[in-house]
Amino acid sequence: MNDIAGLPYVEAKFDKSGKPENAFAVPAGVTDLFVVSHGWNNDADAARALYRELFTNFVGVGKPGDFPGRTFAVAGVIWPAKKFDELVAASGVSGNAQGAAALHAHDERSDQAILEKLERMKEFFTEPEQQQILDELKALLPDLEEKGSARQAFVEKIRSLLDPAHAEKEDSSKAFFRDDGDELMTSLKVDEDDLDPEIANTAGSASLPLGVGGIGAETGGAAKFSDLLSGFKAAAMNVLNYTTYYEMKARAGEVGKNGVAKLLDGLPAHVQRIHLVGHSFGGRVVTAAAANSTTNSIKSMTLLQAAFSHNGFSRTEKGFFHDVVKNKRVDGPILITHTKNDKAVGVAYPLASRLSGDRAAALGDANDPFGGIGRNGAQKMDEGETITGQLLAVNSAYTFQPSKFFNLEASSFIKNHSDVRGKEVAYALRRLIV
Repeated sequence: MNDIAGLPYVEAKFDKSGKPENAFAVPAGVTDLFVVSHGWNNDADAARALYRELFTNFVGVGKPGDFPGRTFAVAGVIWPAKKFDELVAASGVSGNAQGAAALHAHDERSDQAILEKLERMKEFFTEPEQQQILDELKALLPDLEEKGSARQAFVEKIRSLLDPAHAEKEDSSKAFFRDDGDELMTSLKVDEDDLDPEIANTAGSASLPLGVGGIGAETGGAAKFSDLLSGFKAAAMNVLNYTTYYEMKARAGEVGKNGVAKLLDGLPAHVQRIHLVGHSFGGRVVTAAAANSTTNSIKSMTLLQAAFSHNGFSRTEKGFFHDVVKNKRVDGPILITHTKNDKAVGVAYPLASRLSGDRAAALGDANDPFGGIGRNGAQKMDEGETITGQLLAVNSAYTFQPSKFFNLEASSFIKNHSDVRGKEVAYALRRLIV
C-alpha cells in the first residue's frame, strides 16, 4: 500500500522496545504528516485496514482547495501488540451444575481454559525463558485451590515476565508488584455476586482486563460474558489477564518513547506540521511520543477511544502524561473521543479496583479513580484546560482551539471500541487541523 485515497502512505515498524525495523522516509514536499498508531491488533493487515478506511473517509469528507498550499501524507505505525480478548473472570458454578461429577467437569473446564490461555500467551511472550515460565505455571494449577504457597509461586513467576519500571498508581500496577502473591490472588478472586449488574447482563462486554466477561471474543472487538471459572482458577485467569494488559501497556509506552518520538524529531524540515492519531493502546503510543519528543511541530493530537487512565493528563492526580500539558507538547488542539458504548475501556478497570482494595467490579464512570479516557474523556483537569462537546455529523461546525482538550462524547456515532473509522470521526479530524 503506497497511498490511501491519493495520500502518500509510509510505514514505520518497531519492535517491542521501540527499535526501528524498517527504513522510513517521508516523500518530498509533504507539509503535513499524520502519524497514526493502532492499538491491540497483532496483525499488521488489520492496522493497515484501520488506516485505509479512516483516511479514505478523511479525503472523502474534504472539499476541493480547503487546505491551500499544504500537502498531506500518512505514516502508519506498526508495533507488536496482541489482539486483546482478555476479560475479568468470575468465580462460581457454571450453569446448573449439580453434584460431584458436574462440579469436577466444571473444574476441568476451568483448568482447560487456563491452559489454553497460557498457550496463547506464548504468541506474545516469545523468548525461550518466558515460555518456560508459562509452562511452569501449568504445573501449579492443581494446587491453587488448597495451597497458598502455590498461589504465591504462581504470582511470583508471572511477575518475573514483566518490567516493574512501568508500574504506576493509575492502574494499581504498583500494588500488583508490591503485594503478597497469595493476598493478590485472593483480591482477584472475583465472585459472581461482585459483578456490577450492567456488566453481568451485558451481551457485548470488555476486551481489556479493565473489562469483564467470559473467554470467547465476538466480532467488533467485544467479548461476551459466558462461563464462570472455579474458585482460585478465576483469580489465576485474572492474574494472566492483568499480565497481558501490563505488558501491552509497557510496549506501547516504549514504542512511543523510544521509537515514534525519535522518528518525529528526525523528520525533514519540509514537514511543518505533525498530527498524531492513536486508537486504543495506540493512544498511549502517540501520547508517549508527544511527551518524549523535542520537536515543536506537533500541531494536533487525536485520541480515538484511547486505553489509558482518564486522569492521565491531570496535574492534581499527578497523571502519567501530565508533562504533555505542562510542557505544552502539542501546539494545537487535542481531541478525545469517548463513549460508554466502549466496553473495552469503559468498565472501571475492575481488576485495578480490586488490587486497590475495592471488592466490587463496577462500571468506570467519571468518578471512578480507575476509569478509562475512552470511556470518560480527560478528567480532573485544571479549569480552562478542557472543553466538553459532542462528536458531530459531517459538515457541522466545530470551534477547536489551540492547547485545549476537547472531550467529545461520541455515542451517536461510535458504537464499540473499534468503531473509529467512520466519516464523522474523519470529519472531526479534518476540522481539527484547519
